[in-house]
Amino acid sequence: MDLEQRVRRVISRERLLDAGDTVLVGVSGGIDSSTLLFLLNRIKHDLDLGLAVGHINHRLRGEESERDEVFVKGLADKYGLPCHTARIDVGEYAREQGLSVQHAGRDVRYRYFEEWSRDHGYRKIAIGHNRDDQVETFLLRLIKGTGIHGLASIPIKRGPLIRPLLCTYRAEIAAYAEQCSLPYMQDSSNLKEAYERNFIRRRIAPLMEQLNPRFREKILLLLSDIASINTVFDEEASRFLEGEEEAEGEGFRVRADRLGDLHGEVRFRVITLLLARLEPRFIALREHVLLVEKSLRSRRPNNVVTLPHGIRVKRVYGDLLFTKKGDAPQVGATFAIEAGENAIPLLGITLDVSLMDERPQVSPKERNIAFFDAARISDLALRTFREGDRFTPLGMTGSVKVKDYFISRKIPADRRRQVPLLLTRGEIIWIVGERISDDFKVTTRTKRVLRVAVGPR
Repeated sequence: MDLEQRVRRVISRERLLDAGDTVLVGVSGGIDSSTLLFLLNRIKHDLDLGLAVGHINHRLRGEESERDEVFVKGLADKYGLPCHTARIDVGEYAREQGLSVQHAGRDVRYRYFEEWSRDHGYRKIAIGHNRDDQVETFLLRLIKGTGIHGLASIPIKRGPLIRPLLCTYRAEIAAYAEQCSLPYMQDSSNLKEAYERNFIRRRIAPLMEQLNPRFREKILLLLSDIASINTVFDEEASRFLEGEEEAEGEGFRVRADRLGDLHGEVRFRVITLLLARLEPRFIALREHVLLVEKSLRSRRPNNVVTLPHGIRVKRVYGDLLFTKKGDAPQVGATFAIEAGENAIPLLGITLDVSLMDERPQVSPKERNIAFFDAARISDLALRTFREGDRFTPLGMTGSVKVKDYFISRKIPADRRRQVPLLLTRGEIIWIVGERISDDFKVTTRTKRVLRVAVGPR
């Protein structure tokens, strides 16, 4: 079957495009993307498509990179299509982010493709991946380590991303390009075996072909089976998240015990789904998920796992928190507190201090108000927790470590150094918002009462 007919059939069968869609075609200048652009341009009138071209100059190959950019602009001009380009030093970006050059290049491409689509209203983003790319990605992930989910390789569509050539081998694309005399650019970096994908393509694949000339087909059949298995586990994971996932600021929170009770593979999917939602650019490997599961099983009620892209998975007592938010910096200063309103911008609070001539009849239920025997208090100050701090909680006769009090109240470790402590002459009289010290409480002998109220600044 002619390649154009096959692409039309794939687009129809997989519902990759709808009539009237606007499509940004990612074009590097190589044979795959140049052929994809040619094919979509041929069928655009039948489907009433609006096309545009997107190209990233990675600035990795000197004059070749400049040549490719000029070539892609020429293709867009030849077809009468809008062309969006960006010039990014991907090598520098990779070093800054601690990524491989290939990973960094992919991040940059997709970021710009999504940005251009958002700014110009493109509904789909077409990429020129083919069957050989699927096989190579499978082998790469198998070698580097991933779960069943990761082995599924490249989907034919995901959100706005579509891959119309994913049912076509590279050799078929090359034959079609030759038949139609299509121009394209050769990328010299494809010859460098230092790149993992090139090593697979040039060294591993030929050896496997010697063992079985149809090894690619066998892998693609396996990928189809894996996709079916993935559907079952993914549906279970989605059902779990519908009932258990809670938003936590810009992150997500799930109960550790409920997550721990899941079937191991379903738990793997839940963790990878949460990581992907938190950072779509992050591809979680099995080793990353194992670190999270180790945190889940840990006897320590507070621990944190740090992953690439600034992701942090924090065990906070009975919960597991997926976040990119770092711990707030410790506030080491001590603030003098006087009668009246005291604003503490660094802690985001205001303390209102006043004297009362009458003793309150009942203690207020609000945790943001505290009463003290004024005769026992002078030189008020406010600071945060320090190692070794002790106080006598209301209703107790002996002092306890503030740290132990925090643990008993299940205050997360990363929040403990943010909790304000009110002191008089160096002694803690109130863990603000929590409990006052028994040594400074209001009694029947109290003549004047010190009232302290805390509120947001």
